[in-house]
Amino acid sequence: MNIPAYTISTRATIPQVCEYSNGKVKVVLTGKILDDNFAKILINNPELHLEDIITLDKVQKTKEITEGEFIYLRKNKFIEGRKPKIYLSYKVIKPTENEELMAEYVKNKSFDDEYFKKLIVEYVKKQGKTSRKAIDKLIIPKLSAVLTEEQKKNKVTNFLSALRMRGEIKSLPGFFWEIV
Repeated sequence: MNIPAYTISTRATIPQVCEYSNGKVKVVLTGKILDDNFAKILINNPELHLEDIITLDKVQKTKEITEGEFIYLRKNKFIEGRKPKIYLSYKVIKPTENEELMAEYVKNKSFDDEYFKKLIVEYVKKQGKTSRKAIDKLIIPKLSAVLTEEQKKNKVTNFLSALRMRGEIKSLPGFFWEIV
């Protein structure tokens, strides 16, 4: 029998119970719960294996994970986002029915690009000639919390470029935009 070895670095004490029966090993570690929300995630996702839990613990603690771990977690839909800014997925968060965790997920996930493009078009229609600065003030606070300020500005630039190329808005001198 080949049982994988795991190194767990926690504040846990030496195993209190270690049993082997029916081809399964049961180990009980007594330790301190450092994050109640993460404990709820684990309780509400009984399909998670020990290796999954250890790797997800790294994600929620924003520790670096290997490329193999990233691919595995992404394939199993345990995480979302782009490296290095990844976060726990809806699949993992939803079973907890925890409003705080769901709010954090939505804050990280944000909305799809089309939502922001529609928001920009609506704003420019109602406002008329609009400055880039005003569009930034509208969109940037609503973008994913995992993005840097530079990434958020680039995303707005990409939204504006896409809308211009689709012929919905046009740029004017002085960093202004208006409806075509």
